Amino acid sequence: MSTDDSKTDAKPLDVRQLSVPLDVRAACRAGEEWAGELPLSALTRCRDIAPEDGRLSYRIRFFEGQGVHPLAAEIAIEASLALECARCRETVVQPVASSSRLSFVFSEEQAEHVETQAEPVILGREGRVKLLDLIEDELLMAVPLMPVHDTPCGPIPPDRPYESGQLAEPVDEDDDNPFAALAALKKGPGKE
Repeated sequence: MSTDDSKTDAKPLDVRQLSVPLDVRAACRAGEEWAGELPLSALTRCRDIAPEDGRLSYRIRFFEGQGVHPLAAEIAIEASLALECARCRETVVQPVASSSRLSFVFSEEQAEHVETQAEPVILGREGRVKLLDLIEDELLMAVPLMPVHDTPCGPIPPDRPYESGQLAEPVDEDDDNPFAALAALKKGPGKE
């Protein structure tokens, strides 16, 4: 995603500004648009998947839509995340990109009636939302379920027997097996 602000009137905001609750109705009426970059470390729920010095590009455009729920926005994000490879369990840095149409509503009942191509966002009575929360939610929805390296993973060290396929020797079950004790009781004294 290009955040070249010379093409549009999108304004960049810093993390502090993105954390201030925004009046959604006013932003939609004015057609507000913001674009920029921020450090992934600013997203508290994403810190464990943020590579060192990781950055996220964002663009958010508010507008008044048609229909029952006219308060709407479009959001797009791009970032690279440090995830655990599902094959070798080592870190894989994976680029992610996502875009969504948001429909702002005031109750769960209204959320049930949002058109299928939009994601409902339930606002409080004040009708405000933090842009940083919208960005973070969009990034979390973009995280792949099974990230893997693009190239074949290297050999798995033998000190990780489960992942390498070398499972530990089975434990002698007769010592601590409650079913073995039950079987002995069932046989009764003197019966072998």
